[in-house]
Amino acid sequence: MKNLPDLTPAEFDVMKVLWQLKRGTVAEVRAEHARQFSSDLAYTTVMTLLGRLAAKGAVKVDKARQPFVYKPALKRESIVRERLRDFLDSCFDGRAESLVLHLVEDDTISLDELRRIQKKLRGEDK
Repeated sequence: MKNLPDLTPAEFDVMKVLWQLKRGTVAEVRAEHARQFSSDLAYTTVMTLLGRLAAKGAVKVDKARQPFVYKPALKRESIVRERLRDFLDSCFDGRAESLVLHLVEDDTISLDELRRIQKKLRGEDK
């Protein structure tokens, strides 16, 4: 299922901002991006990134008013799932067990997180 667009890291960061805002102008996206990522992108950079995302079908643009309003055309869960699958394939040969074991062995997952995962696997947190 590879019908989702490939996003650069900068484009993905802009999508994260839009998912949080739900919709926004270039200035609003730029301000929220600076707040979230502590990086002050130029207005034209944000405008370019939003234009690329629109061309890729990742965002919709309302051109009926000025300034244009951008909103996500794709759900965060869809993009994250696709990126996670790509990561799993490229780093762990598609083996989720290897990823989880690596996280556990590396002490990346806390005991509380492990307990929540166990509950999820048992179907206890629905």
